Amino acid sequence: MSKNKDNFTDLLAGMENDAAKLAVIAGIITTLGDVLATIAAIMALEEAQKSNNNNNNNSNKIDELEKQVQYLTKELHKLKHSRKV
Repeated sequence: MSKNKDNFTDLLAGMENDAAKLAVIAGIITTLGDVLATIAAIMALEEAQKSNNNNNNNSNKIDELEKQVQYLTKELHKLKHSRKV
C-alpha cells in the first residue's frame, strides 16, 4: 500500500511541475501579446500624428496659395487700371 501511495505522490508532484511549466509558458505568451498590442498602439499614434502633420502642411499650402491668388488678383487690377489711364 505504501508503494501505491508513493506512486500517487510522485504522480501529483509531476503534475504540479507540469502545471507550473504551463503557467510560465502562458505568462510568456500573454506578455508577448501585451508587447505586440503596445507596439500596435504606438504605430497607430505615429500614423495619426503623421496624418495631422500632413493636414497641417496641406492647410499651410492652401493658405499660401490663397495669398498668392490674392496678390496676383491685385496686380491684375492694377494693370487693368493703369491701361485705362
